[in-house]
Amino acid sequence: MSETAPRRGRLGLVRTLAVLLFSLVSCGPPLAQPDAGVHALKLSFDPSGEDGAASNVVRIRLEGASPAVGAVELFTGSLSSYSVARIKSGELPDSLAVRQVPVMSWRTHDQLLVAPTRPLAVGAYSLAGSSGLLGQFQVTTSAPLLTRLWPPASSNGGLSHAIYCGDGSAPLTADALDFEPAGVAVLPARGIDESEVFANRCFHLDASPTLGSERIAVPPPRSGVWALDPAPFSGVATEPALALTCSPDELPLALGCALVEDDRAVVRTPSAALLWVLHSEQGTVLEVTQAGASFVLRGLTPSSSARAWGNVYDLSDAELPFDATFQTSPARERPVLNELLANPLGPEPQSEWIELVNDGTAPLDLAHFSLRDSGGSVSLPDAILAPHELVLLTRQDFAPNASDVPPAPDTRLIRLPTLGTAGLSNSGEGVALIDAHSVVVSSLPPLAAKAGQSLARRHTYSQDADPSAFTVGTPTPGALND
Repeated sequence: MSETAPRRGRLGLVRTLAVLLFSLVSCGPPLAQPDAGVHALKLSFDPSGEDGAASNVVRIRLEGASPAVGAVELFTGSLSSYSVARIKSGELPDSLAVRQVPVMSWRTHDQLLVAPTRPLAVGAYSLAGSSGLLGQFQVTTSAPLLTRLWPPASSNGGLSHAIYCGDGSAPLTADALDFEPAGVAVLPARGIDESEVFANRCFHLDASPTLGSERIAVPPPRSGVWALDPAPFSGVATEPALALTCSPDELPLALGCALVEDDRAVVRTPSAALLWVLHSEQGTVLEVTQAGASFVLRGLTPSSSARAWGNVYDLSDAELPFDATFQTSPARERPVLNELLANPLGPEPQSEWIELVNDGTAPLDLAHFSLRDSGGSVSLPDAILAPHELVLLTRQDFAPNASDVPPAPDTRLIRLPTLGTAGLSNSGEGVALIDAHSVVVSSLPPLAAKAGQSLARRHTYSQDADPSAFTVGTPTPGALND
């Protein structure tokens, strides 16, 4: 008995210390509580989500916020006392800066309104500033989003001509939209312009007068059932875009230059943000181009006369109409490397493949081409592809397996002695299709491969040099990626 009691006491002390140590390790720094000076603040949301929580696009109202509250900042997740102290000091560590959500804020009467300038993901958020932690809330609902197509959300842009578009899953409303704090009300109009093209998916705004250089306009969070892209507008002056100088084989088209081919025209654009509304007998193309990007007008008829007309808008609020008639060239073949699976879930390299499509209007003979990677090249066999036909280039021992997406039914396999020098590289290796004159006619970029996912061209007509032309995702062997 004399030794048992002290031993029990020591065991109890060990257990207590262990529990305390576990609490410190598992919970991390203590969470901050709202400072005493801001307890009177009341948070409300426009619109409100479930149980008073916020929606993905929202205006946050801080009622009772005096000017002493100072600038308000928004962060994902909860904030520790240490984090709040760093926010109050105005010195954010990198680990906290990456959690910051950009916002616009303005005051009306005794309220401070805070508008995140990008849609919020579902989860927890914290408001803080130089006066401390102001409040915490949850985003619980996500309304369908109308994306701001023009002017680009990455540039403030004015309200003289703005376009929002959605996926067409719900009707668009025609109620006036109030932009704050500029105090501008604008009535949306159907479609992307007066032609009302894409009226089931888009509306446009034509505000007059335009915003002054000091005015900021934040869109309302909702238009009917739709959430509105919350990127703000401003009236910052921008110089008009300058037209390109076209080469002799190009057609001047508004501010750009068009290289006319058999069933398409490739339009090269200036290094300025532009909105293209381009009509042809085949339909309407709506394009936003930046940094000298190109886009493709498709669906033309080979060896025929064609017409393209429409308008180009720039960030200076200039609108330039155009109307051009041109002659297309004869039908031609057009081999395109469309998709690549370099890191299959099945056995390697036997399960690897490259998808090739004839995106032209004439039959394609593969015997005129070779496949090249960093280690060398392999000639393609004598095989004829009809216009728009897709085939898979594989090794001789290729066989579909239960782990990877199988080729679409009736997909033709073009079996080669080797696919890549020693198989396709998982770490990223450029692959090119070259013609008999060693000219690269199509290529895939050297992007690292993800297991079971393919590198795919967004469209068969996406340009090799376009950094946004490729994506990584679920393979679609033998089927279009669009």
